[in-house]
Amino acid sequence: MADMHSIDILHVKGYAFSQEIYRKGRYSSDADLLVRPSHVDRFVEILLADGWRIQAHFETGSVFEHAMTLYHASWGLTDIHRFFPGLGRHGDYEKAFDRVWAARKTRMIAHRPCTVPSDLDARLLVVLHRARAASRYSADINYLVSLLSYSDWQRLRARAEELDSSLAYSAAMGGLEQYRDNRDYLLWLSVSQDVPHYIQWIGRLQSATTLHDKLRTLKNIFLVNKDHLAMQLGRTPTKAEIRAKFFERFGIKVNK
Repeated sequence: MADMHSIDILHVKGYAFSQEIYRKGRYSSDADLLVRPSHVDRFVEILLADGWRIQAHFETGSVFEHAMTLYHASWGLTDIHRFFPGLGRHGDYEKAFDRVWAARKTRMIAHRPCTVPSDLDARLLVVLHRARAASRYSADINYLVSLLSYSDWQRLRARAEELDSSLAYSAAMGGLEQYRDNRDYLLWLSVSQDVPHYIQWIGRLQSATTLHDKLRTLKNIFLVNKDHLAMQLGRTPTKAEIRAKFFERFGIKVNK
């Protein structure tokens, strides 16, 4: 669909990455696509017209609001990334995509040629992804540690600087404290380390750039994420379940 409509996409993570990036036997249950930011809205419209349906919106997909989850009865799940958290400057993700796109290569996936990041950029994405879920994806970093030389890591760190990704890189690999004065410091601290949940709320508000964004973020923090709750339950949640989930966030249990 992307090829038919001249949409720039990069297949990332999962089976898009070779054994130069991910260990053999690593399992993936969906397809992740990093889409040129200026092409995202049109691509989503095209997919919805082709029978896909939204399971999680950008605003509810994560604290970074970076990905939309779509489902198709024949093709399964895909995550449409309008940016990759940590990759590029906030508000200038098109520039970061341009740089990664310029270094892209083609890889055969399911007997079809697909655009993927260079090995260097793919390894950087693995590191940045680990910053958001250190305990879950430590095995991916450990594999890179076993694979890469000291000079390889130097090139990776240099590439992170080129792509304005040093803060997230440090959240994954150590050295985050040097960014204490950065607006996004608390947000990356909250996703990369075990801290009280309110730290993430403060971090999300601090990271929002405009008053409108701060008010919208405050609303999203306060309200229950119905998309996530529906995916957990496998169905549309009832009002009682939504109410119970709301109070549960504050340590209060109520009858459903």
